[in-house]
Amino acid sequence: MREVPGGWQGRAAVRCCCALLLAFGVAAAPAAAPAAVPAAAPLHGQRVLFLNAYDYGRAGVESYTRTYVAAMTAAGLASEDVMVEHLNLNTQGDPAQRGEMRDLLLLRYTKIMGRKADLIVAMQQPALDYLLSDLAPLARGVPVLAINTSGQALPPGSPPAIWQQKANVDFPGTLAQAMALFPDTKTIVMAVGASEADQALKRSMQQAAQAWQGKVTMEYLDGLTLAQMRAAVAHLPADSVLVAGNVNRDAAGAIATPVQFAGELARLANVPAFGMYNTNVGKGILGGSLLHIERAAQQVAQMSLELLAGKAPAAPGALLPPARPVPMYDWQQVRRWDADIGRLPPHTLFVNRPPELWHEHRVAVLSAGAVFLAMAGLLSALLLQRRRLRRAESEARESEQRFRILVEHAPEAIVVYDLDLDRFVDANSSAQSMLGLSREALLARGPFDLYSGEQPDGLPLGLMMEEHLRRAMLGEPILVERNVRRADGSTFPCEVRLVRLPMEGRRLVRSGIVDISERKHSEQELLGYRDHLEELVQQRTAALSVAVTEAESANRAKSVFLANMSHELRTPLNSVIGFSQMMADSSSMFEEEKHNLAIINRAGHHLLTLINDILELSKIEAGRMQLQTGPVDLRGLLDEVVEMVRMRSGDRGIALRLECSGVPPLVRLDGAKLRQVLLNLLSNALKFIEQGSVTLSLACQAQDDGQVALAFAVRDTGSGIAEEDLERIFEPFVQADSAVAQAGTGLGLTISREFVRLMDGELRVESALGAGSVFRFDLRAPCVLRPAAAPQAPGRVARLPPGQRGRAVLLVDDDENCRKLLSGLLAPLGFLLQEAAGGAQAQAMLAAQRYDMVLSDWRMPDMDGLALTRWLRAQDGLAQPRLVIMTASAFEEEKQEALAAGADGFLRKPIEQEHLFAMLEQQLGLRFQRAAASEQAPDGAPPDAFDLDQALDHLDAAERQALLESVRALDLRRSAIVLAGVATRWPQLAAHLCAMLEQHQYQQLCAALARPVASTFAQGADA
Repeated sequence: MREVPGGWQGRAAVRCCCALLLAFGVAAAPAAAPAAVPAAAPLHGQRVLFLNAYDYGRAGVESYTRTYVAAMTAAGLASEDVMVEHLNLNTQGDPAQRGEMRDLLLLRYTKIMGRKADLIVAMQQPALDYLLSDLAPLARGVPVLAINTSGQALPPGSPPAIWQQKANVDFPGTLAQAMALFPDTKTIVMAVGASEADQALKRSMQQAAQAWQGKVTMEYLDGLTLAQMRAAVAHLPADSVLVAGNVNRDAAGAIATPVQFAGELARLANVPAFGMYNTNVGKGILGGSLLHIERAAQQVAQMSLELLAGKAPAAPGALLPPARPVPMYDWQQVRRWDADIGRLPPHTLFVNRPPELWHEHRVAVLSAGAVFLAMAGLLSALLLQRRRLRRAESEARESEQRFRILVEHAPEAIVVYDLDLDRFVDANSSAQSMLGLSREALLARGPFDLYSGEQPDGLPLGLMMEEHLRRAMLGEPILVERNVRRADGSTFPCEVRLVRLPMEGRRLVRSGIVDISERKHSEQELLGYRDHLEELVQQRTAALSVAVTEAESANRAKSVFLANMSHELRTPLNSVIGFSQMMADSSSMFEEEKHNLAIINRAGHHLLTLINDILELSKIEAGRMQLQTGPVDLRGLLDEVVEMVRMRSGDRGIALRLECSGVPPLVRLDGAKLRQVLLNLLSNALKFIEQGSVTLSLACQAQDDGQVALAFAVRDTGSGIAEEDLERIFEPFVQADSAVAQAGTGLGLTISREFVRLMDGELRVESALGAGSVFRFDLRAPCVLRPAAAPQAPGRVARLPPGQRGRAVLLVDDDENCRKLLSGLLAPLGFLLQEAAGGAQAQAMLAAQRYDMVLSDWRMPDMDGLALTRWLRAQDGLAQPRLVIMTASAFEEEKQEALAAGADGFLRKPIEQEHLFAMLEQQLGLRFQRAAASEQAPDGAPPDAFDLDQALDHLDAAERQALLESVRALDLRRSAIVLAGVATRWPQLAAHLCAMLEQHQYQQLCAALARPVASTFAQGADA
């Protein structure tokens, strides 16, 4: 018989309805009784002592005790082995009665009973306290379960085997449910007593109420008597709720039973009343997140049985998990106050709820519903079956037509290959058009007739076709590229997708063919673009590399240029400053000539200062600046810096402040660079302020690694810096747009920032126009425990002792002036000098004669100083004199390079006389005789009574005024230039003034310079 399409659906519906009927019949059958829990093994002979803190008459306590005893006896304990004692500690205040009760209990449970209990359960905190204090002998060696206690630490000496379970009154949950049921509540009234236990409960209430602070008002009734509480709850505002807590004693000392009194308050209240325990529900209390007393008792009974069986619930002394609260409500009270139970938790329990049809006749309702549903299902199945039979044939025809339309109008060529017939059995019009074959011609061919012999993968076509068809029949989709041949013999690239067609009894594979000629052409063009792009990237990379190389070369060239120019500039300055200092000691010169000589000396020092500033910047940019760290007295350094600018600030009426705290005695850092940074910042602050104050502050904080964090700041109340100038001020040679700012070189802030970076800090500025400026930077430095001794300054060199004269010194320098200067300095002291104008000449002289020392210039045209040094140190047959390299370069690493080449010392030009003499003493082991203070006193003044005021009278008015202005401005370079001219005529006075400047005695020096010239000297001068 021919099967009607869609008939299987009707039979399936009938089977489904039968199964549904059977399922409902099973559900309607009476439920099987649960399997009985096997009774625990009887605990013969073990005894439990249950100490209740209160007396009889408390419903909650009695329910707890009754449930606990029932659970223990059900587990196998004899009823006489569960001993309950009501201690009545809430009203028992007489010490004599407490003592009698203690003696009675000790007698009963030690001597009369014959032995102590195997477990003690203390109910409430007073019972635990009484057990540990009065009944301590009973607790020794016996495990103790303390229930509903405060959970606080036990007193010293308590037995170790005590486990506490804190009272779990869920006030936060109750308040949250109350506000959910009555969201318009404005006041929550807490009924609580005045006893110690009641006050502990009040503190828990207050803690829970913090979450609602500012939203509702909390009121507590612990200050009222019982009668006043009754009157208060009976007349509460309509937007209030009542929370009935424990009331053991009122403010007047009257005793109350908490459960009964809470129910009485709830019945009197004119607002909804929430409680604490499940025993209150159904007695006027609406409900809340309550402690289920019976469940809590069952939990404690289970822990007691585990302890009796030798299984501790936790480590001794640990807090046990409290009983979980249960949301429970009185259905009648819920309806009375018109509360929405949908706002309560889904697992809420209800009491006094009237029975419903579903609860009373659940089995009958389910049975009737099952039968009805089964019959309705059978009828629906029959109706659907008849309708589907009529539509089946129509849908089949439409489905075939839609399939043919989809195949015919598909953008890809589709052919269906039958593996058993080895030919195509179907093809769409797109395949006919793409391949140039009719439908009949296609259906007479197979895949091997369509593909050309050469394929993109280069593999044998037959093997690949068999492998792809096998994998396709296994359900794996195949996507490959193939070269397809048309009817005219032309080939084109295609993408072929093979998919198995699930048809029972036949092996069919659907092939979808897509022409990808356009895509292949686009890929070729894209590859060409990519190759061109890679070529452009390589060209740009090469150009960038050349630019970087040129920039690095330019930077090196700049550094070399600055180094060479510094050498070329400092070399003639060596002669200018050196000869001017040497000529200043001449006694045959006229005063006018000495004055002119002082001008030359001052100009030379000024030019040297400018060169040094530029070299500082060049060394920073070249990365050749190095730190010279050492022990530094931070407090002394700050005082010194402040004193150096105090005169200038005082003259302008600007307040200068120093704020520092917790400064360590000594730290290790580069004090010179730190001093220069602070001086630059303070000088800039004073430059741009007309009135107000400048503050230098230092905050110190010790670190764990033995270092200290230093936070420096310089604040001023000046005109501030515009926002567009905040970054420009740190650029070299850039100054703010003001007439005052143009007085400097524009390098101070640049050098300061680089110095701070060199010390691992960062100089930052915060400023706004009209609001002043703040410059900050932070440093870290290790603390130094012991200070280093400060060296004493030697006196001026005068001569060599007779026994140390006659040392042979060779002067090698291509600059004749430099050789002449050194000869003028050393020959009068007793040295035997010879000169060489270059390294080659020096080689011949060193080979022919023995010398004690060679002073050689670094840069010379024929052979420089390093080459001469290396040659000399390589001559094993020659005597090796001490050799010192001289250079006008300013880079520190050149000293290391010279020492590495074999030099014994290093001197910079312009050569300072003291540095030269110190080097000679160090290298040749000499000790110069130096001039004492008496030899430098002007006009034969007594050596031990130098009169500064009288000595200053020798200065002319121009020198005196110039020196006063330079000291007031704290321009130490300008002061040095003035003192250089003074030293040509009054060396002792110049030395004394230099010492005052070195000791920062600026105020004393300014006061001395500002005094009028003595009249006697003025008269003598006029004469």
